[in-house]
Amino acid sequence: MSGAESRRRRLVGPCCTLVLSALLAACGATIPESGPIVEGPVVGAGSDNQVIRVIARPPTPGATPVEIVNGFLEASASYDDDYAIAREYLTAGASVGWDPGVETRIYDGAGVKVEPDGFDRVTFSAPLLGRIDGEGSYLVADAGETGRSDFRLVLDSGEWRIISVPTGLLLSRGDVERSYRTVNLYFLDPQFTTLVPDPISVPNSGSGLATTLVRRLLEGPTEWLAPAVRTAVPNGVSLAIDSVPVVNGVAEISLDPRVLTTDQSTRAAMSAQIVWTLRQVPEVTGVSITAGGVSLAVPGQPSVQSRDSWPAYDPNAMTPNTAPLALSARGVVQVEAAYSAPVAGAAGRSDQPLSTLAVALDEQRVAGFDKERVTLLEAPLIDGGAFRVRAQGAGMASASFGPDGALWWVESKGVRTISATSNTVQPVAVEGIGTGRVVGIAIARDGTRAALLIRRGPQVELNLVRIERRGDSLRLTAPRRVEARISSTVDVAWASADQLAVLGTEGAGPLEVFTVRIGAQSVRSVVAPAKSVTVAAAPVSTMLAGVSDGSVLAYDALAWQQLMTGWSPAYPG
Repeated sequence: MSGAESRRRRLVGPCCTLVLSALLAACGATIPESGPIVEGPVVGAGSDNQVIRVIARPPTPGATPVEIVNGFLEASASYDDDYAIAREYLTAGASVGWDPGVETRIYDGAGVKVEPDGFDRVTFSAPLLGRIDGEGSYLVADAGETGRSDFRLVLDSGEWRIISVPTGLLLSRGDVERSYRTVNLYFLDPQFTTLVPDPISVPNSGSGLATTLVRRLLEGPTEWLAPAVRTAVPNGVSLAIDSVPVVNGVAEISLDPRVLTTDQSTRAAMSAQIVWTLRQVPEVTGVSITAGGVSLAVPGQPSVQSRDSWPAYDPNAMTPNTAPLALSARGVVQVEAAYSAPVAGAAGRSDQPLSTLAVALDEQRVAGFDKERVTLLEAPLIDGGAFRVRAQGAGMASASFGPDGALWWVESKGVRTISATSNTVQPVAVEGIGTGRVVGIAIARDGTRAALLIRRGPQVELNLVRIERRGDSLRLTAPRRVEARISSTVDVAWASADQLAVLGTEGAGPLEVFTVRIGAQSVRSVVAPAKSVTVAAAPVSTMLAGVSDGSVLAYDALAWQQLMTGWSPAYPG
């Protein structure tokens, strides 16, 4: 068995004691349909956050094959004692061969059909919403996809039991909401400067959260994210004691002695990964790391590191409440309700040439396309700062700054980028999209991922891709849908390191702004202002919409409020 396969089985296999604390599917009745869209604290498995347990029922005497299959499906939501009750519906041989840890298929409980197929067979079918793979990654199903499974039964001591059972688990969305949680593991961008979330969904048992998080973090990133990130944990390092007790608020981590050979910068980065990951455990106030029985010396840190340490590695990569900018008849201005002040330099003049706006993460430059969308221009926000031409092409759209200052955009020939220090435009390969055409791009503020808008026929689909860097070449690869509700997308922005703000439609419904948590089933929405064409979002900041009539609106106090006359609002990054 490969290392990746072993890791996947350890994560969701029946013998694990896996416990985490975040929300997988916070959609539905527990999530408001309106209200400010900001990032809140993670909900954890503590005394104030009780885990909802599924009480499974064993088979009843004389049950029919259909009743046995229905009972098995219901009992599969209870993982107590290695799915002991669910296994009672199986023959002894089927129980030995059944591995619920391979994957979990998630179906819409409203469309389930469990029907007899002859004397000893039962067929299950339902609309498929997604699946959780063996590593815990949540994958959205294709639109309209149906899940089908066949069960074969035999009479065992006069009672029907399942002898042929599908691999993995079949759970309804409601079962998953009760039985699974999503949590972020944190790894590092290629520069070792910013943390990157790696969301996983796992069974929720309500205890041992710190142990599960650290164990899984040491095993490394998921297969999807691994090519885009790094880890400061030395290869092969594991827990010396396979437990992370939390004593008086301090998570006590004992690592094997190999970490003692690491340098100071590696220890700092590794500590940041561990501390940020353990922040999701409500009762953890500090972290103690030892190796070989001695405290691991970390530069600038006491032996017990505070849960609030390492702010420089913040995965959101920007200061909260950063002022957004927008275009107006007076030039590029700061978006404020009272007065929108022009920025410094040529960008702040009424004759500025931009029709769209992007703001660098360091807030020192702006860029955008001219009115014909054939020229990409950039200007520094300093007195006397002038515009310069960065690139020219046809059908330019969707300019986005990376964290290193590079500009990314889409044109008729594909995705392009240009670094902050170069005058050479670099084409970027986009793999795995088939006949789709990229019409929009938003680079994550950590520089490891991008949200793509891909046109497929009349619809524009939202996908997440990773950014792979090989020498001087770049490619966007392994596209994944991040949600199932949105039928067509108009614009997208990064609301935080693990959330997207999406302007789009659901079916034939009105234009809405959706907040989508990556790697989970959590989607919230509010009706967008009429004729909205752009959306802007940032961590712990007010969400903005740009309207085609020349208005910038903010979502505040459960409603959209007009802020200013202008267009193309944008936050840094």
